[in-house]
Amino acid sequence: MAEAGHDHRFACVSLVPLFAELSEADRRRIAEVAVTRRYARGEHVHRPGEESGLRIVHRGRVKVHRLTESGNDQLIRILLPGEFLGETTLLTGRPVDSWAEALETSEVCTVGSGSMQRLLREQPSVALRMLAGLSRRLDEAEQQMSAVTGTTVGRRLAEHLLELAAESGSASFRLPSTKKDLASYLGTTPETLSRRLGDLQDSGLVRLAGGGRVELLDPEGLRDYGR
Repeated sequence: MAEAGHDHRFACVSLVPLFAELSEADRRRIAEVAVTRRYARGEHVHRPGEESGLRIVHRGRVKVHRLTESGNDQLIRILLPGEFLGETTLLTGRPVDSWAEALETSEVCTVGSGSMQRLLREQPSVALRMLAGLSRRLDEAEQQMSAVTGTTVGRRLAEHLLELAAESGSASFRLPSTKKDLASYLGTTPETLSRRLGDLQDSGLVRLAGGGRVELLDPEGLRDYGR
């Protein structure tokens, strides 16, 4: 793994909405203390117990997951370029409690805990945006928990596919994770997930293709599916 140049780090830092309102000079200050590393597919970006730091995905995709008390692997989220992790540990001072794993060759910029703490003291607006982002993720987690306990697998899958289409800006997109990870995220098994995907295709709501590609044929029908 090799460290990239300053311009590369500046491009990485500039991707993040968290720093969008900072001046170019301030973003360059952050970039000066950032370290960019490349991770091969399957390589861990961080493990539980490691020191906190803000990690920004520059290229590739990173899976964040943790083990439940029952020993099951629970997917938390898939991070795409411009998204970040580690803000919770930065604010609490606790070590990392999850795994982050590259799903493909990925580049990640890391700003150490000490540098980020200084930035938050000097730039309160960044701290406020970080708190807003944390609140949004907490709300998403609460909605996901509510969905797992209060709706059917088919309904959760339909809603998730609609969300992925909205994020991609297209009715045709590639699933960002494996079926195993998607099943974990939706609180079901890979076998049940495959059956529900097949049901959606048989109903004419979606078309499934190789490589995890999905095309929404009837978004309105998908919105009503399982209600």
